[in-house]
Amino acid sequence: MTAVTSGRPRTFDETVVLDRALEVFWRDGYAAASLQTLLEHMGISRQSLYNTFGDKRRLFLAALDRYIDKRADEMLAVLEAPGASFPALVAFFRALGERSGPKSCMVGKSCMELGIDDPEIAARIHRFFERTVEAFCNALGNAAAKGEIAPSADTAAMARFLTATLHGLGMLARGGAPPEQLSEVVEIALSALRPVQR
Repeated sequence: MTAVTSGRPRTFDETVVLDRALEVFWRDGYAAASLQTLLEHMGISRQSLYNTFGDKRRLFLAALDRYIDKRADEMLAVLEAPGASFPALVAFFRALGERSGPKSCMVGKSCMELGIDDPEIAARIHRFFERTVEAFCNALGNAAAKGEIAPSADTAAMARFLTATLHGLGMLARGGAPPEQLSEVVEIALSALRPVQR
């Protein structure tokens, strides 16, 4: 796309600069991400930002949408797969527990920082949480159907519990919890699924 910088046309990839803005907001949060830091990291001028995205708030909303559409696809794909079941749940959480210093979820950070007073942000947060719950429901439902967990399990309630655990792990990691402590949380969460003993 073409933007104007000091009266001269400049061409840049909107997706690339939006991903750079996402990196800043994900790292710093909304309030702490200064406009100057954003511009420098994005590699565009102030006028190009205004022409393309509007103001800082509209840029943040676009970055949050980008995060949900891209990062959630990557994170939840293993749980949303048609055949995902108990092994997918185990692999998903153990991978989280074994990481050294994983980033906290941008949606969770936004929820903590901005709350739900802004309806546009609240709608995005709700959409992400609902998608996460549905992904867990898919894997749990398959696990129950295959006899991997008790068929009487309340999969919807368990999916909400696992969603809360997922975002809690992100907060713990952000606060500096070592991998062994994250692994302990993961193992307790997995034990709550009450796998069927064979």
